[in-house]
Amino acid sequence: MSDMAPKILAEIAEWPDRLEASCRGTRFDVGLVRVLSSCDSTQDVARMTGIGAVVTTGRQTAGRGRLGRVWIDDEGAGIAMSLAVPMQDSATISPASGIAVLEAIRAAVPPSIRPTIGLKFPNDVVESISGAKIAGILVEASEGVAVIGIGVNLHRRSWPPGIHARSIEELAPEATLRRIDLLEVLPPRISEAIDLSPSEIVDRFSEAHAPTGCRVEVESGDRRIIGRLESLSPLKHLEVTDSDDVRHRIPAASSRILSWDPSSR
Repeated sequence: MSDMAPKILAEIAEWPDRLEASCRGTRFDVGLVRVLSSCDSTQDVARMTGIGAVVTTGRQTAGRGRLGRVWIDDEGAGIAMSLAVPMQDSATISPASGIAVLEAIRAAVPPSIRPTIGLKFPNDVVESISGAKIAGILVEASEGVAVIGIGVNLHRRSWPPGIHARSIEELAPEATLRRIDLLEVLPPRISEAIDLSPSEIVDRFSEAHAPTGCRVEVESGDRRIIGRLESLSPLKHLEVTDSDDVRHRIPAASSRILSWDPSSR
């Protein structure tokens, strides 16, 4: 048993009861709440558990990010949660989940900090001043099931070289959050966000999109386009004006923002 294990076991003791309570009245099944002391990936457990599952862990050691990337070991300082829902349009589920996670984080920090936290297409919550990643969302859909994976940097920790990330605790030291305080609000917020209309999703995601108006590098298929992001519709397209003043309309479904410069706004 690692030195961290007893501390995690003590911390997660109340999690099942609180998560079960938070799932009542939502699309998630109280009987399918799973709290693990440690696991490789909550995504795999949620898929095996089935539609309605809510899975979290005290420590995730081999989580997954978008396009097969690894979500680094959270050292017990972050949040890892996966929720299984019927597969509808995964293009809608992903931005809806991003809205839910953003609003949960904003509600947890002081009002003065909230405007500095936004979304980055397609699946990140970021600090708009530095561009650092605060949280990520991954939707894996197959065989009628969509598993929504959420990773949030909550407490201070050491970051591996090349990782541009910040924790909520670093942004708002006065916000004395425990992990369960944020975990328990995610199932109801996700449940509500998935029921939003496509137009509501577009409006709310676009309004909170931090890189809009900034210099970005966008990958779309085998193309890379650099320029100013003029507008974004997460269900339709991105519009980027390049250095030759040519405006490109890029399909959202096959695109992602590789990098952006917050100082260029």
